[in-house]
Amino acid sequence: MLVCAGLNYLCGVMGVDYKYTVIISQYYHSRHSFIVKFDADKFKEQAKKVVAELEQYKRDAGCTRDIDLGDLVYKDTDEIYSRYNINDYGDIYFLNCFTVNGCAQNVTEYREVSNRESRGYKRKAVISAIEEHHNYSQVKKIVEKYFEVA
Repeated sequence: MLVCAGLNYLCGVMGVDYKYTVIISQYYHSRHSFIVKFDADKFKEQAKKVVAELEQYKRDAGCTRDIDLGDLVYKDTDEIYSRYNINDYGDIYFLNCFTVNGCAQNVTEYREVSNRESRGYKRKAVISAIEEHHNYSQVKKIVEKYFEVA
């Protein structure tokens, strides 16, 4: 069995048909989480499209660096893994689970981390960058364009 993200609960077991995916978009201390339906036939292609569009949204205007698909390229096999990490302008995580409870535990854990990280003084530039490049509504629109939110 695999433990996701070093957390204390099970998220998925290799070889099991996943039912849901938690998509977490991170930018500084801001994290947005979405539970979406998992479709093995479309997952990697959907995930790549979400990553490409989210990375473009999170970047400053004029950034010409190539889109980095992270584990979606590094783990490029027919096997579907329980976790995919993408590190660019903020991180994007895909956590595949076979129960809604597993998804909910992931969302709760990442929300708690965000709450801890958001305490205290934050530079105005960081707050402005989050407002411009990590607006919940915009991130949600991007995710919903490619996945069915559960």
